[in-house]
Amino acid sequence: MNGAKIRFEKVLKAYGELRVLEDLDFHVDDGEVVAIIGPSGSGKTTVLRVLMTLEGIQGGTIYVDGEPLNLMRQNDRLVPASKAHIRRIRSKIGMVFQNFNLFPHMTALENCIEAPVQTKGLTKAEATGEALGLLEMVGLTDKRDHYPSQLSGGQQQRVAIARALAMRPEILLFDEPTSALDPEMVGEVLNVIRDLAKSGDYTILLVTHQMGFAREVSDRVCFFDGGVMVEEGRPDEIFGNPGNERLKQFLSKVLEAT
Repeated sequence: MNGAKIRFEKVLKAYGELRVLEDLDFHVDDGEVVAIIGPSGSGKTTVLRVLMTLEGIQGGTIYVDGEPLNLMRQNDRLVPASKAHIRRIRSKIGMVFQNFNLFPHMTALENCIEAPVQTKGLTKAEATGEALGLLEMVGLTDKRDHYPSQLSGGQQQRVAIARALAMRPEILLFDEPTSALDPEMVGEVLNVIRDLAKSGDYTILLVTHQMGFAREVSDRVCFFDGGVMVEEGRPDEIFGNPGNERLKQFLSKVLEAT
């Protein structure tokens, strides 16, 4: 695991007595595309939320590029991380949420330039130039001046991807990026993610219920259940020859429903 871009060591996440992640050991290598699958309540989204520091953890350590995210070194010992330390490491990570989370009072272009100007120190001209390139990449140049309410769900999600990329992340997190979309809009979003996965420019962690897509784009698939990683392997192993009985049950139900 020397090349691990992301590493969880004995991570515990609990809400009172409910343990959502149970002493989780998990890693994603630099440049790897990893899909997380599993039933509702298995801890899939929680992995992304604690990595993005949207939620705290109660035990263990999360590392990004070999640096602890929730701790920092001070006088040869590890202490709870400062806000500045967390911001510095989190700046390497971009997240795309299932419900878009765009600013409703900003146009597509404004949504993409706000954070780079405010947090990356880019001039408005620099941020605008980059944002226009990203909107072109996701096929939305003609929607640059549209507000979220004027866009379809698929278009909003593509703006959200462009907004995440505008922060120049090294790591991309996708949390069920198509679950809030009408079926006919799913393909346009998956095409963008597919291109990002093929580019090799990012380490990608994808939580998805799209089994066929997970099989297609992932280097590795991890099956979570009850807050633990039950099985992991290459897509052909996980989907073609699952060894765990719980995984077999999950796949049979999910694939039956599609």
